[in-house]
Amino acid sequence: MAYVLFISENKLKDSTAITGNVDVEFILPYLKVAQKKHIERVLGTDLFEKLQSDISGSSLSGVYQTLVDNYIQDALVHWAFFECIPFLRYKVMNNNIVQKTAENSTPLSRDEATDLREEVRNTAEFYTERLIEYIKNNTASYPEYSTNTGADISPSKNAFYSGMNLEKVRDRQEITLRDFLTPDLDV
Repeated sequence: MAYVLFISENKLKDSTAITGNVDVEFILPYLKVAQKKHIERVLGTDLFEKLQSDISGSSLSGVYQTLVDNYIQDALVHWAFFECIPFLRYKVMNNNIVQKTAENSTPLSRDEATDLREEVRNTAEFYTERLIEYIKNNTASYPEYSTNTGADISPSKNAFYSGMNLEKVRDRQEITLRDFLTPDLDV
């Protein structure tokens, strides 16, 4: 079976700053990476493969259609953009990797590109959090969400890759500010 994507090239270009001038051959590898790396991680292998099967068989409908159209696609377009940003300015040639330039434009500095990528990540994480919350509140509609076994990827309930983790860890003593203060600075 050919690799099945949850979004089209047009959806990606219509939903991000990627213009029509960018070739689909350039975007496709990063779209695949984003779908495997970020979407399968959230859905788990069984639900991910069920959706791919339904799409390839033209039988996607009902709650599965809602999941793809209203939640997965929003997260995936931004993750795909996130994955391709570092490579937009470079082209791999037979004998070298070159930096592309245009006559009427100035390329972003590394810091500007990093800032842009962070903003895209924030948007992707927002939509991923929406996706996770939707599935958690509708698990009865998606039985494949909890059937992963063996080498399957089990669904992750965490949308965020960076920043502070504020989840409460069970069976562990709570760490407070007092743990880091010396007796003379006690609050």
